[in-house]
Amino acid sequence: MKVGKKTLLVLALALIAIVVGGGVWFLSAFNKDVASPVVTINPGGVDRALVVYQPGLSSGPRDASYAFAEGLASAGWRVEVTTASQEAPSDMSAYERLVLAFPIYGGQPGEAILRYVTRLGDLQGTGVAIINCNTPNAVMQAKVEAKGGTVVKNLAAGTANLRQEGGQIAP
Repeated sequence: MKVGKKTLLVLALALIAIVVGGGVWFLSAFNKDVASPVVTINPGGVDRALVVYQPGLSSGPRDASYAFAEGLASAGWRVEVTTASQEAPSDMSAYERLVLAFPIYGGQPGEAILRYVTRLGDLQGTGVAIINCNTPNAVMQAKVEAKGGTVVKNLAAGTANLRQEGGQIAP
């Protein structure tokens, strides 16, 4: 059976449209704000940390967040964990540490976590730990420092023992 050039062109254009449409759907689906309740770990802790994460394609950002939070709690911190959304706390005056965990899409932090950091006021030197699923992230570090935060850790979830790293954060 002979296929004409017009048929091949139509098939190629249809394939391109499917790929582009899938990419747009992917980015919009995984970069939206996902609201979740604030979960408190070790409510009796003296120093307070807020862990904010953007869910990703896998459970990686959530798992990394909770591993780090458990390390903080084991070192005596009161830790509050939530997702990056409009409902996440943005006033850091009650916290000594902020932890940001997120997936990387196209070499950049997810849009939901970037929007969350943009909503933060002046961090006034608050210590910030950055955790992402690939490599230590310079984009997020620059954004945190522009908000007046001090990056105390910049970790890749796959290469660090996050529970141990969390336990080493000093007040």
